[in-house]
Amino acid sequence: MTSQNCAHCAGLNEHRLWEGERQRIVLVHDTGFEGWCRVIWNDHVSELTDLSGEDRQAVISAVIALEEALRAELQPWKINIAALGTGAPHLHFHVVPRFRDDPTFPDPVWLASQRQSDRVLPEGFADRMAQRLSLALGASAV
Repeated sequence: MTSQNCAHCAGLNEHRLWEGERQRIVLVHDTGFEGWCRVIWNDHVSELTDLSGEDRQAVISAVIALEEALRAELQPWKINIAALGTGAPHLHFHVVPRFRDDPTFPDPVWLASQRQSDRVLPEGFADRMAQRLSLALGASAV
């Protein structure tokens, strides 16, 4: 189920790194946490347990492939994975590389910044991520 009034269905201004038939992976900008990505289920589904076993495996496989690609590209100190949200009827996972110099380290990313980070993504990061994700998850529709 999709809706014209749903921001996740519309997917406007997303920086898509990979897209499959049922889900997509996007790079989130303007967070202060370079490399923050989301795995977004395309249809209106709120919880992981609302999916079939096959679809659950597809989501988890995408999260794992994303974590592996982020670790290979950025060598973060830690990766945070979260499924949050109450308003959007779209299951999605935040996959956030963490560094000792990020704005809220060692606290969660949701808290007030303690410092400004000068970290930037390496040149060609998005293209390499797209290649890694396509190899791990299959050809991308992006």
